[in-house]
Amino acid sequence: MRRHRHRHPLRAAMTTVLLLAALGATPAPRAAADTPPPLRIVTYNICGNMCAAAPYDNATRLDSVASQAAAAGWNADHLFLQEVCAQQYDALLTRLAPLGFQGHFGPTLSGLPKVCGGHPYGNAVLVRAPVTATADLDLTVGGESEPIRVPCVLRTLHGATGWACSVHLYWDDGTRRAPEARALAAQARTWRDQGLPVLLAGDFNDTPHTASTQPFYSAGFTEADPAATPTWNDLKFDYVFATDPALTWHHTEVLPLDPKVSDHRLLRTTAETP
Repeated sequence: MRRHRHRHPLRAAMTTVLLLAALGATPAPRAAADTPPPLRIVTYNICGNMCAAAPYDNATRLDSVASQAAAAGWNADHLFLQEVCAQQYDALLTRLAPLGFQGHFGPTLSGLPKVCGGHPYGNAVLVRAPVTATADLDLTVGGESEPIRVPCVLRTLHGATGWACSVHLYWDDGTRRAPEARALAAQARTWRDQGLPVLLAGDFNDTPHTASTQPFYSAGFTEADPAATPTWNDLKFDYVFATDPALTWHHTEVLPLDPKVSDHRLLRTTAETP
C-alpha cells in the first residue's frame, strides 16, 4: 500500500538487460531420478520509505528480512520485496551474498529528498541462485503518480531455469491497476510459452478475484494461498502466483504483523515439483 504522491515522468516501455538472449533460453535438463528440494519463497512489502518513524526501526527491518534467508532461520531461496530503498537493498545483498544470493533492484523514484533520503526507491528480488539476466517490466498505463515497474531475474535453481518477478501494482481504485495486471499476466504467459516458468510475488494492492487479480486466476496460474488470509489490515493484498502447473504448494503462512518493520504482514510458502 502506498500513500505518497510524488510526480514522476512516465515511461511506458519494457527495458531489459540481456533479455533477448534470455528469451531464447530453455530450462536446464534434470535427471528423472532427481528429487529437487522445495522452493522456499518469501514476499514482503517492507514499507521501507513510508514506515520510517518510531516504532519502525530500519535495523530491525533488515534483520527481519535477512533472518528469513539464514540457514538457522527459514532458509528462503527467494525474497520478493516491495517499497524498498536502494540503500536497504544494498545492505541486504551485502549480508546475503555470502549465502549465494544474487538479485536485482528496480527503481521507480529517485532524487526526491522526502523519498529514501534522495536515494532510489522501488522493488527488488533476491534469489539464492545464479542470475543470468534481468528485466524491468514497465506496466505504467498513464496517470499514475509514479512509474509502475516490476523487476525480474532469470535464475537457475535446483536444475530448472525460470523468471522470478517482484510485483507492486498501483494503489488507486483499480482503473489503472487492472490494465497493469493484464499486461503483467500477458508477459508471464509469453515467457511460460517459451519454456520459462514464472514466479510472480508481491503486493497486488487488491483482493482475490477482482479485476486486478483475476488475470492470474484465469490464465492457468496457480496460487500459493487461495484462502483470503489478510496481509494488509484486514485485506489480502499480497500473493504468490506461478505459471508452472506442476508446482505443488505447501506450508503457506502469513506471519503476525511486526510493528517495527512494516504495515504489511510477511507471506511465505514452499513449493515442490514432481
